[in-house]
Amino acid sequence: MRAPSSRAVAADAGVAALCVMVFWLPLDGPAEYALAAVLVVGVLLRSWWPVASFGVTAAATLAGVALGLAQDPFTAAAWALYRVAATRRGPGPAKAGSVALGVLVALAVVGTPDGEPVARYAAIGLLVVVGAWRLGDAVRREREEAVRVARAEREHAVLAERLRVVREVHDVVSHSLGTIAVTAGVTAHVAGDDPERLRRGLVRVEETGRQALDELRAVLGAVREDAARAPQPGVGDLAVLVGRARDAGVDVRVAVEGVEGVAPTLGLAVYRVVQEGLTNVVRHAPGARCEVTVTGSPDDVEVLVRDDGPGGTGGSGGTGGPAASGEPAGPGGHGLVGLRERVEALGGGFDAAPRPGGGFAVRAVLPRRVGVRRG
Repeated sequence: MRAPSSRAVAADAGVAALCVMVFWLPLDGPAEYALAAVLVVGVLLRSWWPVASFGVTAAATLAGVALGLAQDPFTAAAWALYRVAATRRGPGPAKAGSVALGVLVALAVVGTPDGEPVARYAAIGLLVVVGAWRLGDAVRREREEAVRVARAEREHAVLAERLRVVREVHDVVSHSLGTIAVTAGVTAHVAGDDPERLRRGLVRVEETGRQALDELRAVLGAVREDAARAPQPGVGDLAVLVGRARDAGVDVRVAVEGVEGVAPTLGLAVYRVVQEGLTNVVRHAPGARCEVTVTGSPDDVEVLVRDDGPGGTGGSGGTGGPAASGEPAGPGGHGLVGLRERVEALGGGFDAAPRPGGGFAVRAVLPRRVGVRRG
């Protein structure tokens, strides 16, 4: 059993002293001193054994009233009953409250030894006891609800973190393996004709693999509290993505302006949007021309990745397949779905669709302030 705080004990002592001074003084005989002492001890037991405290204080008060030694309307007992209701649940506290109410009703009917009716006293005591019980029960329910809400928030945070890690791992692996596959395929066709180009292709495969491993270590390391948290990629790392796409045979033109000083979370989202857009171009439209535009304003940042490759109407040869609308399209079709979730989680707007004249476009509008919805 956890020891009560000194503040709680001091509060109990103060209530006990107040009850004695208001309802029991003056003390004229041994019986009055004895009952007052029992009352004080009962109140002081409240922080350790609230049920026993209620029983002792109720018995002392009842005896004092029945003998005509006090006019305490069960104030000390109500103080103890409040803690019973606030800390206990089940039939025990309800029985304690029922006993107190039964005693008050009996007093109202029988009266005091000198024959005076105590209906008024019983009514006041009834209000005090019922009020203490209801207040304590309300406090207990509120605390239980707060615990349930806190538990639900923790579970939601854990789920959100797991989804974040899954998206990060998908983005890293999808982009890197796509680039490696295309680079290796191109290198295989020129292996016997151009040894230097073969060497450059193998070097690019090695660099891409190492970069992917570094990003995965950063993502997975961030999950561990004791891990050294490597910085996540951001707007300043877009040149690396563009270089990989160019090495894979995509003609990429990039324009970035107005994104100085963006928050790390926003910078990572911009990086992932460009990464997914270029990955789709490398996979589905190698050799196409691609434009990457990142434009910042005081309110938001717009990211646009568009290409002129084949399959702009949604065919399997381009980036405009079923995944464009947010639906999975077989293996690897969850990239745009995860990207949409990432953008919308930041309060942004996302769109991915075939272009009217051919090709495909991925567009995201991200607010500089998280939670401000942008379309």
